[in-house]
Amino acid sequence: MVLSYVDANYWIYWFDERLPEHDSVDDVMQRTIQGDVVVSTVTLMEVAHYFRMIPPDILNEKMRIIADLTTLSLVDFTATIMQSSINLLSTYGSMGLGSRDCVILATMKSVGSNTLITHDQSFKNVKDIKVIDEIR
Repeated sequence: MVLSYVDANYWIYWFDERLPEHDSVDDVMQRTIQGDVVVSTVTLMEVAHYFRMIPPDILNEKMRIIADLTTLSLVDFTATIMQSSINLLSTYGSMGLGSRDCVILATMKSVGSNTLITHDQSFKNVKDIKVIDEIR
């Protein structure tokens, strides 16, 4: 089974039905959560940040939906992943990837994932990963 990392933008598009991207991501997200999913605690915080202005009980429910997925591996942001992220930032920073993007890459590397579901086009510059983006 493929271990897929789901970037914050896909979680946000999926949860926020007001966004025009919502319909484009629904099918891929439904399929993805049936398989093995990996997310960093940093990415989960990004999702929470987007929804920070909604009532706390609704915010907590959205975060719980992700955290309670039986197919989810939630990876902590460790010192090892931080150092790997810094190394990746020095390689990919000039190609449009930022620090949180490099946390994604370092997390993927740490768990052996090479599939990333994201709408961030900068990841297409990264060798050895497969980027899935259903948004047209």
